Amino acid sequence: MANQAEWFAQSGSLLVGRQWVANQMGVALLLATPGPPPNVNTSLRWADVSANEVPATGGYTAGGQEILSRSYSYDSSDYELTLAGNDVSWGPGATISARYGVVYEMATTDKYLWLFLDFGNLISVTTGVFTVDWISGVASIQSAGPV
Repeated sequence: MANQAEWFAQSGSLLVGRQWVANQMGVALLLATPGPPPNVNTSLRWADVSANEVPATGGYTAGGQEILSRSYSYDSSDYELTLAGNDVSWGPGATISARYGVVYEMATTDKYLWLFLDFGNLISVTTGVFTVDWISGVASIQSAGPV
């Protein structure tokens, strides 16, 4: 019989969830230019995508905003970890256009990227409120069930 190793799904979820809550996590907005969208296979740190950040004008602050009230839950019946947090908004009175967003560790030395948000098209507000609405959670990560 060959050796085999497998994550305990709940333990892996606990490790990710605890880091989600412990680190200052934030969301920053990106334009489609200059260059292509961030590559989820090669981008690792905020420095890898920051050149595409929307300008720090019109109510947007460089580096984005912290996601407050972060929490996590694990559903053992679906082997699913859900990361949650409050919606993030800029405004009222904001004038912002963004195509993408990233969720990243705002206050760590390496500022690791966690999630790439694709809004589907350029989203623009003029003298309004730009909101990243998580709906039922920031991210849902599903692992395979036991073998």
